[in-house]
Amino acid sequence: MIHEAVRSFMVQVFGSAPYGIWIKDEYDFQWNNWLREGEVPEYTDQEQLESSWKILRYTFVFLSNINIRVVIDTQKQLTLLQSERLESLIREGLLKQQIEMERAHNDRWLTGLRELTCSLELNDLLLKIMENALHVIPSLSCGLFMMVDPDSGKMIPRAKVGFQDSVYQYQGELDEGITGKVYEEGIGRMYSTPDDAFEDMGNVSQENADIIVSSLPDGIMAKGLIAVPVTMNTHKIGVMLVYQFEQNRRFAPHDLNIMQGFADQAAIAISNATMYSELLETNRYLVSRNEIHNQFTALSIEHVSLGHIIETVGSMLKLPTYYVDMARNDWYPLIPESALLSELDIYTVLDSQFNPITLSGGADHSDYYLYPIVNGSLVLGCFAIQLDHPLGQLDHVILEQGGAIVMLEMVNTYSLTEMSYRKNHDFFSDLVQYREPQQLEARLSSFQLPAHQSLFVAQLQLYGEHPDMKTTENWVRKLIGFIEKELGTREHLLFSAHHKITILAAASEPKVRHWIINRLETAVEKWTTSKTPALSIGIGGLYQGLEYVSKSNDEATRSLSFLLKQNKAGLMLYEEIGINRLFLNQEPSDIENYIHEILSPLQQQKSGELELTLKTYIAANRSVQTTAERLHIHTNTLYLRLRKIEEILGVDLNDSEGWMKVYLACHLSEVYSVAPTASGALKL
Repeated sequence: MIHEAVRSFMVQVFGSAPYGIWIKDEYDFQWNNWLREGEVPEYTDQEQLESSWKILRYTFVFLSNINIRVVIDTQKQLTLLQSERLESLIREGLLKQQIEMERAHNDRWLTGLRELTCSLELNDLLLKIMENALHVIPSLSCGLFMMVDPDSGKMIPRAKVGFQDSVYQYQGELDEGITGKVYEEGIGRMYSTPDDAFEDMGNVSQENADIIVSSLPDGIMAKGLIAVPVTMNTHKIGVMLVYQFEQNRRFAPHDLNIMQGFADQAAIAISNATMYSELLETNRYLVSRNEIHNQFTALSIEHVSLGHIIETVGSMLKLPTYYVDMARNDWYPLIPESALLSELDIYTVLDSQFNPITLSGGADHSDYYLYPIVNGSLVLGCFAIQLDHPLGQLDHVILEQGGAIVMLEMVNTYSLTEMSYRKNHDFFSDLVQYREPQQLEARLSSFQLPAHQSLFVAQLQLYGEHPDMKTTENWVRKLIGFIEKELGTREHLLFSAHHKITILAAASEPKVRHWIINRLETAVEKWTTSKTPALSIGIGGLYQGLEYVSKSNDEATRSLSFLLKQNKAGLMLYEEIGINRLFLNQEPSDIENYIHEILSPLQQQKSGELELTLKTYIAANRSVQTTAERLHIHTNTLYLRLRKIEEILGVDLNDSEGWMKVYLACHLSEVYSVAPTASGALKL
């Protein structure tokens, strides 16, 4: 159809004479046959045809400057009108040919667009886009699609046409070679000669150059190349490259535009595939999150044990998972403390850190992820996950939702514990008041206390200034946890109020009481950190009979008071207070005044050696020889100092009343830590 009008014209004018029509535009390297009838020799610029062949030459603008050569075996001349008619028919044929080519190109475009909406398999789409581009520009024969690898940050081939599979070994830097220049600049480039291309390939590594050369079809070097950037808005994605191995034609400017159009299609394909992948991932995440939520909701409804919840969390994480109840110091599952506590020091870390944290260096040299369970400012417990592999997004959802169930379980447990403490407190108050003894005896078993066995009271109180109530409550909970763990099933009753803990313990004999006191000291040592305050502990006597609970409680209170009046932490048994019991009910100001009245004349001496001499003499049980040795002085010097002391204080140290007065003042100043002020007065 394209050539029919020309054929009819040629037959009408020249009959059956053989002829051929060749065309060549400004981008062609050689003449291309457009129409041939009969035996006609090939036409070239250099070839000389026989004299019987007539050559008609036409040149006109059609897209680009086109030269036409009509070669016909005849001596017949064309009139001007016939010549113009032939040129018009050739123009018409070229126009029809161009229309068909454009229609084919458009079909390729539409096919590509349909494929973009019908398929989300990225590799297939990129391959089809490059194949369409190679058909639209016939002089092209091979292509590569290069993309940035998100993992390595390198430029790698993602799809190929014509190259061997070895090209996939290529890994280039983002600024390497032609690909790098086009990627960095965001502007397409055309190379019509190998020399032009080699100039921009100077920074290609030898390894990558060898990979490209070895993967070329038949080992033939490319003679031309077009490289265009692939971008979506301002986001750089990669580079599309097409190669020319048989150079019958130079690249035209519109070839670069065509290639850029196909690169834009590739960008859309990649964007669609990425969005689809993200949508699938988001959907999978939401479905999995919902499944996790449903599983933990079912556990909550079933009221399963805390240990079962921890086991479920570990199973879902597929990682070794532990949980510690910070108040009771209980581990789920049960493990030796040295396995985690001594190495990771969870308690110290969580004293000031409420957010999840990764710690290195467990007993097995593994990393552990700590996920605290926090209610307000109170740390209830903590997950410790051994990181055999990094936690993913869904792993954090498991911990978040599993942690919520654990917190609910522990808050319920704490509520029951608080109720238990209130019941213990009420029963203890009834024991102290000792009303209706028979009912009290009957109620002992319900509080796990034995009948007809000796009891004693211990009181523990946080020493010094305390921060906010929540922090104090957290400390007390942890301390109770350590105490309960140390005492185990030993028969005892315990409750707390504010920053004070009261324990009523049963002991069949004094050595059992001593064992319980040792357990309390062990619990306090484990509880103590650089953050926790010191403790003062008062222990009452061991008595048989419920009527003596009040007495033991009073003694524990007095022992605790004795420590607090001295501004001391530590443990004090009532029987160890000794003579100081006489002063427990004395006001501190009365004790201070007494000490001041007796010792202030001596303490006003500047050197202080007389006061030191007196206290050393008392500590040596009035032994002159021992006192002199401790002070590194002669005994005669000691006698002189003692007489000086007697003169200043106005007492006779050999008189029992005078000696007792001085001895008691020195003793009280040591016990109650009385020191002189700047004015010489004494201060407790």
